[in-house]
Amino acid sequence: MKLAAPLVLLILATTAVAATASGRISLSPTASKCGGQLWRLKTFSDPQRNSVALIPAATTIEAIGQRPYPRPVPRRRRTPFQHQDWEVVAQITAFRLDAGGIRLVLYDANSFMNAVIPIPSCLSSKTRAKGAILSAWRALSLGCAQADGSWQPLGAIAYVSGVGFWSQRIGRRGAARNGAELHPVTGLRVVAGCSKRANG
Repeated sequence: MKLAAPLVLLILATTAVAATASGRISLSPTASKCGGQLWRLKTFSDPQRNSVALIPAATTIEAIGQRPYPRPVPRRRRTPFQHQDWEVVAQITAFRLDAGGIRLVLYDANSFMNAVIPIPSCLSSKTRAKGAILSAWRALSLGCAQADGSWQPLGAIAYVSGVGFWSQRIGRRGAARNGAELHPVTGLRVVAGCSKRANG
């Protein structure tokens, strides 16, 4: 029974990679499949998606981690952090597939944070920057490393861009101390550390 959850995630990942490669999204996204109640924020398909500035603003993991943690955790875009696409240069120290996508642990200058590339089947017709998100998925899954339900080390150095998101689950592996994430990831350009060069 303990193998059930990893097996389901592996099947989802395999299906997602096949769908991405063929240009098709086959499953209907739902909260239960795609990360819970905030799945529309996580997949950039929420009603306020067009208010986000998509030209990435350069920053650091440390700077993001110093932002004040909003209370209560926003269920819609109500902070400046959530209205901007951000770009950091980081080492991807570990990654795994979870319910909503590939979760990356990013590290730079003694600071950590998470970033998530949504599963392609969780993107909908309302998803903004869908092509960029799919390119990030392909850059990692097809060009660098294949994720499954267990944590894997990586060590790749990459430019990672994504929309600001406040997580409700502070304390997960490699999380920023204030719960800030890049979610969804809208760009991934690996410059070192992959067996195959990944660009997206």
